[in-house]
Amino acid sequence: MEQEMRRLGAGPVHFRRVGRADRALVLLHGLASNGSRWNELIRNSSLAKRWTVLVPDLRGQGSSVVREPIRSEDWVADLAAMLDQEGFADCVIGGHCLGANVAARFALRFPERVRGLILIEPMVAETLSGALAMLARARGLLGPLTAAVLAANRLGLRRRSLPTLNLEQLDRETRRKMAEGRDRQALTRRYGSPLHDLRYVPVASYLQSLRETVRPMPPWNGLRASTLVLLSSGSRFGDCGRTQSLLRAIPSHSIAVVEAEHWIHAEEPQALRLHIEHWLGSLETVDADD
Repeated sequence: MEQEMRRLGAGPVHFRRVGRADRALVLLHGLASNGSRWNELIRNSSLAKRWTVLVPDLRGQGSSVVREPIRSEDWVADLAAMLDQEGFADCVIGGHCLGANVAARFALRFPERVRGLILIEPMVAETLSGALAMLARARGLLGPLTAAVLAANRLGLRRRSLPTLNLEQLDRETRRKMAEGRDRQALTRRYGSPLHDLRYVPVASYLQSLRETVRPMPPWNGLRASTLVLLSSGSRFGDCGRTQSLLRAIPSHSIAVVEAEHWIHAEEPQALRLHIEHWLGSLETVDADD
Protein backbone atom coordinates (compact mmCIF):
# COMPACT_ATOMS: atom_id res chain seq x y z
CA MET A 1 0.00 0.00 0.00
CA GLU A 2 1.36 3.41 -0.99
CA GLN A 3 2.74 5.72 1.69
CA GLU A 4 1.71 9.37 1.67
CA MET A 5 4.28 11.81 3.08
CA ARG A 6 2.67 14.59 5.10
CA ARG A 7 3.82 17.59 7.09
CA LEU A 8 2.80 18.56 10.61
CA GLY A 9 1.33 22.02 10.18
CA ALA A 10 3.86 24.43 8.71
CA GLY A 11 6.72 23.08 10.81
CA PRO A 12 9.69 20.83 10.12
CA VAL A 13 8.17 17.52 11.20
CA HIS A 14 7.18 15.06 8.46
CA PHE A 15 5.39 11.75 8.71
CA ARG A 16 4.11 8.95 6.52
CA ARG A 17 0.45 7.95 6.46
CA VAL A 18 -0.60 4.53 5.19
CA GLY A 19 -4.16 3.22 5.12
CA ARG A 20 -7.61 4.73 5.62
CA ALA A 21 -9.00 2.86 8.62
CA ASP A 22 -10.80 4.62 11.46
CA ARG A 23 -8.20 3.70 14.08
CA ALA A 24 -4.57 4.77 14.27
CA LEU A 25 -1.34 2.86 14.80
CA VAL A 26 1.66 5.12 15.42
CA LEU A 27 5.16 3.65 14.95
CA LEU A 28 8.30 5.43 16.16
CA HIS A 29 11.87 4.78 15.04
CA GLY A 30 14.96 4.72 17.23
CA LEU A 31 18.17 6.67 17.61
CA ALA A 32 19.74 7.98 14.37
CA SER A 33 16.96 6.39 12.36
CA ASN A 34 13.87 7.44 10.42
CA GLY A 35 10.44 6.19 9.40
CA SER A 36 11.83 3.83 6.77
CA ARG A 37 12.60 1.58 9.74
CA TRP A 38 8.98 0.37 9.48
CA ASN A 39 8.62 0.04 5.68
CA GLU A 40 9.23 -3.69 5.56
CA LEU A 41 6.84 -4.46 8.40
CA ILE A 42 4.07 -2.40 6.81
CA ARG A 43 4.66 -3.89 3.36
CA ASN A 44 4.64 -7.52 4.54
CA SER A 45 1.81 -7.33 7.05
CA SER A 46 -1.91 -6.66 7.04
CA LEU A 47 -1.58 -3.69 9.39
CA ALA A 48 -2.44 -1.00 6.85
CA LYS A 49 -5.66 -2.84 5.95
CA ARG A 50 -6.94 -2.68 9.52
CA TRP A 51 -5.27 0.48 10.78
CA THR A 52 -4.24 3.91 9.59
CA VAL A 53 -0.50 3.69 10.19
CA LEU A 54 1.25 6.96 11.06
CA VAL A 55 5.06 6.91 10.93
CA PRO A 56 6.82 10.15 11.85
CA ASP A 57 10.43 11.09 11.35
CA LEU A 58 11.05 12.36 14.88
CA ARG A 59 11.95 16.03 15.13
CA GLY A 60 15.66 16.34 14.36
CA GLN A 61 15.99 13.13 12.33
CA GLY A 62 15.20 11.84 8.84
CA SER A 63 13.17 14.36 6.85
CA SER A 64 12.40 16.37 10.02
CA VAL A 65 15.82 18.00 10.28
CA VAL A 66 16.14 20.85 12.76
CA ARG A 67 19.09 22.37 14.55
CA GLU A 68 17.53 23.44 17.82
CA PRO A 69 17.11 22.17 21.40
CA ILE A 70 15.05 18.95 21.53
CA ARG A 71 13.73 16.91 24.44
CA SER A 72 11.42 13.91 24.66
CA GLU A 73 8.66 16.31 25.67
CA ASP A 74 8.93 17.94 22.24
CA TRP A 75 8.52 14.59 20.49
CA VAL A 76 5.50 13.79 22.69
CA ALA A 77 3.92 17.15 21.83
CA ASP A 78 4.55 16.53 18.11
CA LEU A 79 2.76 13.17 18.34
CA ALA A 80 -0.27 14.69 20.02
CA ALA A 81 -0.41 17.40 17.34
CA MET A 82 -0.09 14.77 14.59
CA LEU A 83 -3.05 12.80 15.96
CA ASP A 84 -5.08 15.99 16.22
CA GLN A 85 -4.23 16.99 12.65
CA GLU A 86 -5.15 13.54 11.30
CA GLY A 87 -8.39 13.39 13.28
CA PHE A 88 -7.67 10.62 15.80
CA ALA A 89 -8.67 10.90 19.45
CA ASP A 90 -6.53 7.91 20.42
CA CYS A 91 -4.15 5.32 19.01
CA VAL A 92 -2.02 2.28 19.57
CA ILE A 93 1.52 3.56 19.75
CA GLY A 94 4.75 1.63 19.46
CA GLY A 95 8.43 2.25 19.02
CA HIS A 96 11.89 0.75 18.85
CA CYS A 97 14.76 1.70 21.19
CA LEU A 98 14.54 5.47 21.75
CA GLY A 99 11.16 5.37 20.00
CA ALA A 100 9.88 2.87 22.58
CA ASN A 101 10.81 5.26 25.37
CA VAL A 102 9.06 8.14 23.58
CA ALA A 103 5.97 5.96 23.10
CA ALA A 104 5.95 5.15 26.82
CA ARG A 105 6.34 8.81 27.72
CA PHE A 106 3.43 9.64 25.42
CA ALA A 107 1.30 7.01 27.17
CA LEU A 108 2.21 8.48 30.56
CA ARG A 109 1.45 12.04 29.42
CA PHE A 110 -1.76 11.19 27.52
CA PRO A 111 -3.15 7.93 28.98
CA GLU A 112 -6.61 8.67 27.57
CA ARG A 113 -5.16 8.72 24.04
CA VAL A 114 -3.43 5.32 24.16
CA ARG A 115 -5.42 2.13 23.48
CA GLY A 116 -2.31 -0.05 23.47
CA LEU A 117 1.46 0.19 23.68
CA ILE A 118 4.20 -1.71 21.81
CA LEU A 119 7.70 -1.43 23.27
CA ILE A 120 10.44 -2.98 21.14
CA GLU A 121 13.79 -2.96 22.91
CA PRO A 122 13.03 0.00 25.22
CA MET A 123 16.15 1.53 26.72
CA VAL A 124 15.99 1.01 30.49
CA ALA A 125 18.69 3.18 32.07
CA GLU A 126 19.15 0.89 35.08
CA THR A 127 20.06 -2.08 32.87
CA LEU A 128 22.35 -0.44 30.31
CA SER A 129 25.83 -1.88 29.82
CA GLY A 130 29.06 -0.99 28.06
CA ALA A 131 29.41 2.39 26.38
CA LEU A 132 25.78 3.34 26.97
CA ALA A 133 26.12 2.70 30.70
CA MET A 134 29.14 5.01 30.81
CA LEU A 135 27.24 7.57 28.75
CA ALA A 136 24.31 7.41 31.16
CA ARG A 137 26.64 8.23 34.03
CA ALA A 138 28.09 11.16 32.08
CA ARG A 139 24.74 12.30 30.69
CA GLY A 140 25.13 15.79 32.15
CA LEU A 141 28.04 16.50 29.81
CA LEU A 142 25.85 16.10 26.73
CA GLY A 143 23.97 19.33 27.46
CA PRO A 144 26.97 21.69 27.26
CA LEU A 145 28.38 19.77 24.30
CA THR A 146 25.07 20.10 22.43
CA ALA A 147 24.89 23.82 23.27
CA ALA A 148 28.35 24.31 21.75
CA VAL A 149 27.36 22.49 18.56
CA LEU A 150 24.13 24.48 18.25
CA ALA A 151 26.09 27.72 18.71
CA ALA A 152 28.40 26.65 15.88
CA ASN A 153 25.34 25.88 13.74
CA ARG A 154 24.02 29.40 14.30
CA LEU A 155 27.35 30.73 13.05
CA GLY A 156 26.88 28.74 9.85
CA LEU A 157 29.10 25.78 10.73
CA ARG A 158 26.93 22.89 9.64
CA ARG A 159 26.43 20.44 6.83
CA ARG A 160 24.12 21.86 4.18
CA SER A 161 22.65 18.50 3.18
CA LEU A 162 22.51 14.99 4.55
CA PRO A 163 22.04 11.72 2.64
CA THR A 164 18.86 9.73 3.22
CA LEU A 165 19.21 6.48 5.11
CA ASN A 166 17.05 3.69 3.65
CA LEU A 167 16.74 1.23 6.52
CA GLU A 168 14.64 -1.26 4.58
CA GLN A 169 17.46 -1.59 2.05
CA LEU A 170 20.09 -1.77 4.79
CA ASP A 171 18.15 -4.50 6.62
CA ARG A 172 17.81 -6.61 3.48
CA GLU A 173 21.51 -6.25 2.72
CA THR A 174 22.40 -7.23 6.29
CA ARG A 175 20.23 -10.37 6.19
CA ARG A 176 21.75 -11.36 2.84
CA LYS A 177 25.22 -11.15 4.31
CA MET A 178 24.18 -13.11 7.39
CA ALA A 179 22.75 -15.81 5.13
CA GLU A 180 26.17 -16.01 3.45
CA GLY A 181 27.67 -16.94 6.80
CA ARG A 182 29.10 -13.59 7.82
CA ASP A 183 29.53 -12.95 11.54
CA ARG A 184 26.16 -11.86 12.96
CA GLN A 185 27.49 -9.58 15.67
CA ALA A 186 29.97 -7.88 13.36
CA LEU A 187 27.17 -7.11 10.91
CA THR A 188 24.74 -5.78 13.49
CA ARG A 189 27.38 -3.52 15.02
CA ARG A 190 27.11 -1.27 11.99
CA TYR A 191 23.67 -0.21 13.24
CA GLY A 192 25.22 1.05 16.47
CA SER A 193 28.26 2.81 15.04
CA PRO A 194 28.33 6.58 15.74
CA LEU A 195 30.46 7.15 12.65
CA HIS A 196 27.82 5.45 10.50
CA ASP A 197 24.93 7.23 12.25
CA LEU A 198 26.44 10.71 11.99
CA ARG A 199 26.48 10.49 8.20
CA TYR A 200 22.69 10.88 8.26
CA VAL A 201 21.86 12.96 11.37
CA PRO A 202 22.91 16.47 12.46
CA VAL A 203 25.46 16.28 15.25
CA ALA A 204 23.33 18.26 17.71
CA SER A 205 20.30 16.08 17.03
CA TYR A 206 22.39 12.96 17.53
CA LEU A 207 23.77 14.18 20.84
CA GLN A 208 20.32 15.13 22.08
CA SER A 209 18.86 11.80 20.99
CA LEU A 210 21.66 10.03 22.87
CA ARG A 211 20.87 12.07 25.96
CA GLU A 212 17.19 11.15 25.76
CA THR A 213 18.01 7.50 25.06
CA VAL A 214 19.88 7.12 28.36
CA ARG A 215 17.54 9.42 30.30
CA PRO A 216 15.87 7.55 33.19
CA MET A 217 12.21 6.76 32.63
CA PRO A 218 9.38 7.50 35.08
CA PRO A 219 8.15 4.43 37.00
CA TRP A 220 6.94 1.78 34.57
CA ASN A 221 3.97 0.95 36.81
CA GLY A 222 2.45 4.26 35.75
CA LEU A 223 1.56 2.81 32.33
CA ARG A 224 -2.13 1.96 32.14
CA ALA A 225 -2.46 0.71 28.56
CA SER A 226 -2.18 -2.95 27.60
CA THR A 227 1.48 -3.34 26.60
CA LEU A 228 3.44 -5.69 24.35
CA VAL A 229 7.17 -5.79 25.12
CA LEU A 230 9.61 -7.35 22.64
CA LEU A 231 13.19 -7.81 23.83
CA SER A 232 16.31 -9.17 22.18
CA SER A 233 18.08 -12.10 23.81
CA GLY A 234 21.47 -10.51 23.14
CA SER A 235 23.29 -8.20 25.52
CA ARG A 236 24.33 -5.56 22.99
CA PHE A 237 23.15 -2.64 25.15
CA GLY A 238 21.83 -4.11 28.38
CA ASP A 239 20.86 -7.09 30.50
CA CYS A 240 17.75 -8.80 29.08
CA GLY A 241 16.84 -10.59 32.32
CA ARG A 242 17.04 -7.47 34.45
CA THR A 243 15.10 -5.49 31.84
CA GLN A 244 12.32 -8.08 31.94
CA SER A 245 12.23 -7.89 35.72
CA LEU A 246 11.80 -4.13 35.73
CA LEU A 247 9.22 -4.06 32.92
CA ARG A 248 7.04 -6.60 34.72
CA ALA A 249 5.98 -3.61 36.81
CA ILE A 250 3.73 -2.59 33.90
CA PRO A 251 0.25 -3.54 35.16
CA SER A 252 -1.00 -5.13 31.91
CA HIS A 253 1.88 -6.58 29.90
CA SER A 254 2.99 -9.37 27.61
CA ILE A 255 6.75 -9.92 27.24
CA ALA A 256 8.43 -11.94 24.49
CA VAL A 257 12.15 -12.47 23.88
CA VAL A 258 13.43 -12.75 20.30
CA GLU A 259 16.79 -14.28 19.31
CA ALA A 260 18.55 -11.11 18.17
CA GLU A 261 21.28 -8.68 19.20
CA HIS A 262 19.10 -5.56 19.31
CA TRP A 263 17.79 -4.80 15.81
CA ILE A 264 14.86 -7.21 15.64
CA HIS A 265 13.59 -5.50 12.46
CA ALA A 266 16.76 -6.45 10.61
CA GLU A 267 17.55 -9.77 12.28
CA GLU A 268 14.12 -11.37 12.75
CA PRO A 269 11.50 -9.45 10.73
CA GLN A 270 9.07 -12.37 10.55
CA ALA A 271 9.10 -12.86 14.32
CA LEU A 272 8.53 -9.13 14.75
CA ARG A 273 5.56 -9.17 12.38
CA LEU A 274 3.94 -12.24 13.92
CA HIS A 275 4.24 -10.95 17.48
CA ILE A 276 2.76 -7.57 16.58
CA GLU A 277 -0.05 -8.96 14.42
CA HIS A 278 -1.04 -11.54 17.04
CA TRP A 279 -1.02 -9.02 19.88
CA LEU A 280 -2.97 -6.44 17.90
CA GLY A 281 -5.49 -9.14 16.99
CA SER A 282 -5.97 -9.91 20.68
CA LEU A 283 -6.36 -6.21 21.43
CA GLU A 284 -8.98 -5.85 18.71
CA THR A 285 -10.91 -8.81 20.16
CA VAL A 286 -10.95 -7.17 23.59
CA ASP A 287 -12.12 -3.88 22.07
CA ALA A 288 -14.91 -5.69 20.20
CA ASP A 289 -16.06 -7.44 23.40
CA ASP A 290 -16.14 -4.10 25.22
